[in-house]
Amino acid sequence: MPAQRFEPHYRRIIADIRQRIASGEWPPGHKLPSTKALADLYEVGSQSTVRQAITILIETGELYGHQGLGVFVTDRSPTT
Repeated sequence: MPAQRFEPHYRRIIADIRQRIASGEWPPGHKLPSTKALADLYEVGSQSTVRQAITILIETGELYGHQGLGVFVTDRSPTT
């Protein structure tokens, strides 16, 4: 039986968030659910796993956070 390749949970979360953004389900300016709600959605036991994924997406410019307000999808359209 071939060995299964393990994909870390945070990578699965990143891929799903990117898919939701690309499909328009989460458009620019959309506020993401809380880390607890996302942990429940992705069935991970730790909110730190969700925070790890969100941190990476913030670092890549796909999301941005406002202290006390939440995390939002970045508007990546060019400015005129």
